[in-house]
Amino acid sequence: MTRSLRRANLETSLKPFESFTDAAVAATVGRVFDQWRTLLEAAEECSLLLWASDGSEILDWSGDLDQEFEWARFIGFNNVEHGPYGEEKEPERVALPYRRDAPRVTYRDLAKVVAAFRAEGTARGIPTQVGATFDPGPEFAPSSFKFERHPEVVARGEDVGIGPIIAMVRHFSELRADDRRYAGFPDGIPDGTSFGEFLGRQSRDFLDRLGFDYLWLSNGFGFSSYAWSELGESFDGVRFRAERSGELRRRALDFWRDLSAHLDHPVQVRGTNHTAGIDIGADSVPALEIYEGGHISSPPPNSPWGPLNEDFGIELSGFMSRIALLPAGCDGYRMRFYANDPWFWQQPWWDFYHREPFDIHLPFAVSRVRADGTVQPPTEVNILAIDTAHGVLDERCAREVGTHIMVSLESMPDAAGPLVWVYPFREYHEAMASDPASIGTPHFEDWFLTSAINAGLPLNTVVPTDDAAAAVASGALDGRVLVVPAGGIGAALAGVLADHANRGGTVLVYGSMTHADDCCRELVGLGVAEVGLDGDLQFRTELAGDVVPGAEMPLVLRHTAHLSGGSVTEVLPAAGDGVRPLATVSRGGVERVFAASRAVGDGRVLWVRGSAPFEYSEPDGRGVRTHVPHDRSVLADAGALARDLIAEAGLRVSHELRTAASGRAVQAIHRHDGAFWFSGYLPDTTTRIRLRLPQGAPLLQHTECWLGADGATVHQLPKSFHLECRVLVEQATPGMLRCREVAPFPAHMTRGTRVSGLVDATVRLLLPAELGDVRIDVDGVPRPESFEGAPGDQRPREVVVPGVTGTLTVMWQEH
Repeated sequence: MTRSLRRANLETSLKPFESFTDAAVAATVGRVFDQWRTLLEAAEECSLLLWASDGSEILDWSGDLDQEFEWARFIGFNNVEHGPYGEEKEPERVALPYRRDAPRVTYRDLAKVVAAFRAEGTARGIPTQVGATFDPGPEFAPSSFKFERHPEVVARGEDVGIGPIIAMVRHFSELRADDRRYAGFPDGIPDGTSFGEFLGRQSRDFLDRLGFDYLWLSNGFGFSSYAWSELGESFDGVRFRAERSGELRRRALDFWRDLSAHLDHPVQVRGTNHTAGIDIGADSVPALEIYEGGHISSPPPNSPWGPLNEDFGIELSGFMSRIALLPAGCDGYRMRFYANDPWFWQQPWWDFYHREPFDIHLPFAVSRVRADGTVQPPTEVNILAIDTAHGVLDERCAREVGTHIMVSLESMPDAAGPLVWVYPFREYHEAMASDPASIGTPHFEDWFLTSAINAGLPLNTVVPTDDAAAAVASGALDGRVLVVPAGGIGAALAGVLADHANRGGTVLVYGSMTHADDCCRELVGLGVAEVGLDGDLQFRTELAGDVVPGAEMPLVLRHTAHLSGGSVTEVLPAAGDGVRPLATVSRGGVERVFAASRAVGDGRVLWVRGSAPFEYSEPDGRGVRTHVPHDRSVLADAGALARDLIAEAGLRVSHELRTAASGRAVQAIHRHDGAFWFSGYLPDTTTRIRLRLPQGAPLLQHTECWLGADGATVHQLPKSFHLECRVLVEQATPGMLRCREVAPFPAHMTRGTRVSGLVDATVRLLLPAELGDVRIDVDGVPRPESFEGAPGDQRPREVVVPGVTGTLTVMWQEH
C-alpha cells in the first residue's frame, strides 16, 4: 500500500508495563505494535513518545542507571501540598496510585523499554525512534526538584499580575546553587545557571545513556510560562505591557540558545493552547526567531484542549497559525489526537468524543500552501495516548482511531480550499520586535478569526505571507477567497491582494483601520474618524445570516476597545470610491461602518471590523480575571459577520437555530481529487446547516437535503461529519434532493452516484482527474454529456448537465 504518512507517533506512559522483566516488557511492546498495526502500516516509520514521569526524571538524573525515580504512576493531581494549581483540589482529585502493587522503576528499566520498542520496530521492518518528554507542570508525578529544591524556577501567575493559575517551570529562569550531583553537573549546579543550559546538559546525557532519539517539550514550555491562559507576562486582561516585550523576547531566545548549545538531539514542541498571534500579545513569544534559529525540528501541532473546553475554533486557528511557516530545516508537520489520558480520569475517545471522529477529520482537512501553489497536509500524526489512566491498552481504541485516520488519509487535501488564510507570521513577529506597542493587534485579530471559525467559517487552508505572492502568481489560488488580517498588510502584500481582486478574485480583510498601513486603508477604501465607538452598540446588517424561526437575532454588539484593537472608527470616504457598507454600528446618532465591500477590477475586497468575542470579569478575591464569552442570546456575533460576508463571493454558510445561542458547526471544506469534502463538528444537533458554493448548491454523498428558494441546501447533519460532495445543483424549484452512492454498473465501472428530486436543474458533476468511461442517464435515458476515456486521458473534472428533471445517475471508471 502507499504510505500516506511520514511517521506515526504513539505516546504512552509506563503504566501498561506490569513489570520490567525482559519477557514482560517484550510482551507489552509487542501488544502495542499489534494493536496499532492499521495506523503503522500507513506510515514510513514510527516513534514511541514515553511519558515516564513529569520531566523530573531528566532534572534529577545523576548518571546512575540503577537509581529509582518517581514515575507517573498516579491518577489525579500531584504536588498539591505545594499549592501549584491556583485553587484547592478536592480530595477525590488528588493523586492516588493507579494500582496498589505499582512496580518501582529504575533508569535501567526505562532504558530497557526504550531498547525494546526500537528492537520490535526493527524486527517488524518499521524504522522506530523513541522520544523522552519534559513537562513543566505539577500534575503528573511528585517533583522535589521543582517544588522543594528549586522552586525559584516555577512561574506563578501572581508574579505577573494575573492571579494564581497553574504553576509551571519558567523556561528562562535561573537556578540557585545546589551541591547535589547531576549527570550534567557532577560537582553541583553553580548559582545563576540558566535553566536552558541545565536542561540541555542533563537531557544530552540522559538521552544518550538511555538510548532516546529526541526530546519533547510539553505544555507550552519554551514558549510561555502560562501556556493555558491567554493572559501572561505581557497582557493582564486590562493592559498590554509593551514595556516588558523586549526583555521577554531576549530572555526567551537566551533559553533556546542555551538549550541548543548543550543539546544536539532534535527537539519537538507541543506549544501553547493558542495561536502564534495570541502568544505574541500574551507573552511576547518570539516564535519567528525560534523557528529560524533551528531550535525545533517541527512546529507545534494542534492543541489537545478541544475536548476539555469545547473550543475547536482555537484548535484550528492555533494549528494553522503555527504551520503557516515551517521551522528551518523542517518540511512537514503533525496533527495530534487526544485519544486517552494516562494521568486523569477523562478518556476522550469514550467520554467526550463518544467514539466519533470529528477531531480527526477536522485537523486532517487542514493544509498549508507552498510557494509553488501545491498544498501540504499533515505528514505525521501523534496519538495522545495509547494507554488509559489505569494502564489499559484498549484494542478497540487502536482499531477505531486507526481506522478513522485511514479514512481521513484517503481524502487528504490536494488543492487549496475555498478560503485561504494569508497569515502574517513574519510581519506579526517583526512588528513586535520593532514596535512592541503593536502586540495587541495579533492578539485581537487571531481571537476574532477564531470566533469566525466557531461561527461556521470553513477556513482550513493557510499560506504564509512569505509565499503568498508566488502562490497567487501560480494560479493555485484562483477562485479562492483570501482571508487576511489588516495588521499584516504592507505595501507588497497589498499589491498581491489587489492583483488577485483585479483578476476576479475576492479578498476578505478583517481588523481595525485605525493603525493599519495606508496601503491597507486604500485597498479597503475606508477612512478613519477621530472619534470612535465602543461598548454596547446598535448593530445593523444587510447580510443574510443565521436565523431563528419566529424570532429575531440580537441587534446589540458589544465592542470592548482594549481587547479589539481600539474603538470602531471606520467611515466612508468623502468620494465613496465604490465602497458599499454592509453593516454598521451606532450610538446616540453617531454611526460607523463595521463591514463593507469594494469593487476592485473584476473582483472585490470585503472588510469586517471585528470585535473580541469575550471580555474579562473583575478580579475575584484571589486576583483572577475570568474569560467570559459573550452571551449570544442577547449580543450579536461579529465572528458570524465574517462568515456572512463571504456570501458576496457566492459561498454561503449559515444556520437555522432553535435559539440565538444554539451551537453552530465548526467545519472545514477541502478539495481532494476534484471533490469537495465537508468535515465538521455540530455541538448542537438541533441546528441545521445551510450551504451554497459559487458553482451551485452542494449535495453531500449519501444524504438528503432541502433545496430552498434561495438556492442553498439545508442539511440536518450528525454531531460528526466527513462527507464527499461530487454533485452541485442549481434549481429554481424548492424541494427535497437525495444523493446516494449506488453500485457501479456495468462491471468495469468503479463508482456510481444517483441524484433524485431534480426539477429543471443544472447539475454539475465533479469527477476525478484520471477517468476512463463515464456514463450519465436521466430516468434511464442516456445523456449526450456522457463520454468515454482511455487510461491516461486528462478529461475535465467537471461535467455540466442542464435541464434535468427526475433522477440522474452517473457511473464512472477510475484508473
